Amino acid sequence: MILQVALDLTDIEQAISIAEKVARGGAHWLEVGTPLIKKEGMRAVELMKRRFPDRKIVADLKTMDTGALEVEMAARHGADVVSILGVADDKTIKDAVMVARKYGIKVMVDLIGVKDKVKRAKELEKMGVHYILVHTGIDEQAQGKNPLEDLEKVVKVVKVPVAVAGGLNLETIPKVIEAGATIVIVGGAITRAKDPGEVTRKILDLFWGEYMVTIRKAIRDTLEHINMVADSLKLEQVRGMIDAMIGANKIFIYGAGRSGLVGKAFAMRLMHLDFNVYVVGETITPAFEEGDLLIAISGSGETRTIVDAAEIAKKQGGKVVAITSYKDSTLGKLADVVVEIPGRTKMDIPTDYIARQMLTEYKWIAPMGTLFEDSTMLFLDGVVALLMATFQKTEKEMRKKHATLE
Repeated sequence: MILQVALDLTDIEQAISIAEKVARGGAHWLEVGTPLIKKEGMRAVELMKRRFPDRKIVADLKTMDTGALEVEMAARHGADVVSILGVADDKTIKDAVMVARKYGIKVMVDLIGVKDKVKRAKELEKMGVHYILVHTGIDEQAQGKNPLEDLEKVVKVVKVPVAVAGGLNLETIPKVIEAGATIVIVGGAITRAKDPGEVTRKILDLFWGEYMVTIRKAIRDTLEHINMVADSLKLEQVRGMIDAMIGANKIFIYGAGRSGLVGKAFAMRLMHLDFNVYVVGETITPAFEEGDLLIAISGSGETRTIVDAAEIAKKQGGKVVAITSYKDSTLGKLADVVVEIPGRTKMDIPTDYIARQMLTEYKWIAPMGTLFEDSTMLFLDGVVALLMATFQKTEKEMRKKHATLE
């Protein structure tokens, strides 16, 4: 979650003074409020960015027309995020998004005044806006309205981060956190406080309660999945891998991204065990020859570079062990031995797996291919333990081959 402090003031010196206090308190984003921009112009945005280069500066322009022009003006003066009104014409919003991409900044669309917020939120997401703001204005607050109900509805129908604003304070913030807000915008409860920095810290303490829940859930999700992987390992697959390793002249290990890092860690342990092992892609890696073994790691089994390497290994007369979530993938079909490490649900297929990596749509709280990679890492550590027992290697003996030039 992100704490954005709305500096809805009319005096730039006072705004900067309060901004200094909330920045020390830990506020993530500083909003140059609409009243301040109307009074001081874009100078206020520029001064705020110069004073706080390590903070995201939000220019609350509430643009209704000429989206491209106003976003460009704000970007040139140092804004990181610019607000556009949701009631603006679609072209205004699309132009704003286009210019924001050009300058590398973000667009937040404010739903204040929008009658059907859920419908408009869906439309805005399709237009490519970066953030959607559920905002209860001061006049609406005076009528007893709050953003909670609308927030809950909008969060359910869009995938982009949703911000919330409207009379939030220490009592109401836990409710919007629970409702799913990503960005919490607080104005008067901080700026009118006797000690703005202290109130900022108290709000962030509320955030940290939720942060720790997220971290613990990610760990528990991963542990739950790894336990499932351990129970699902097939003896014939693991035995096939071990037999291939013991019989190989040279062992080559290849993985992309995080899978590649897992592979390198495994290669290091095999070196400690006196295996003739190499990592594909390193400058000292020799030619792959008949009698050699390629251990290819790919969650989807469709990573092009890994599949290409497997095809070459087969043509050279070597063997391939595939560690993947999909035995029927291209890599799985090429391999002599497949070790299945589940990374997703039974209903997943390789194309779904790849799409999730690109579209960031996940069932689990752990990001991207984390479950596959973490499970593979621990599986390979288990293989190392087995090989230590098989060859009667102790940690003391392995330590003798540990790197001394580090």
